Amino acid sequence: MRLILTSLAAATLLLAASCTSSESTPTGGTDGLKIAYVRADSLTQLYDYHRELTEKFELEAKKVEADLVRAQQNLQTEYSILEKAAPSLNPVQLQRAQADFQRIQMSYSQMEQQRTGELAEKESGLNTQIKDQMDVALKQLAKEKGYDLVLVYETNVLYGSDKLDVTQELADVLNKMDRPEPKKAAPKK
Repeated sequence: MRLILTSLAAATLLLAASCTSSESTPTGGTDGLKIAYVRADSLTQLYDYHRELTEKFELEAKKVEADLVRAQQNLQTEYSILEKAAPSLNPVQLQRAQADFQRIQMSYSQMEQQRTGELAEKESGLNTQIKDQMDVALKQLAKEKGYDLVLVYETNVLYGSDKLDVTQELADVLNKMDRPEPKKAAPKK
């Protein structure tokens, strides 16, 4: 909490310093300090590659979810069968049937953990890939425009003039960049 307040205070001081200068530049910075911000939520919509990756990931997540729902339905069916058959089974048969059901249940749990883990790993990889692209684009934009500081509006800026918003410019740089090569999945052990 203290880190958040410190970050907000620092951002506020930087913005206050840029707003109180009588000699402000067209980008709102003070003498020698050029500040801009990016609206991350808007950038995700303007950056074509991010949208494409998100759509592919969401399709894959829906397939995983459908597989898990089917497996859960199968598990429920197995339970119903066991429940109906239980009164007619002798104790040994009932114990075996319960052990079989527990194996099926454990198999489902393992599959669920594996599939959700794979999705989380893939999402993390996609986020890293996008962040790397954004870092390159931000450096390029900062170099071209002479920005000393670029903030994320949603997390670091309490108020910012629209003339400081470089979201569209950053999206334009990102959309012109070459797409990164897909990383090969590490071989499973």
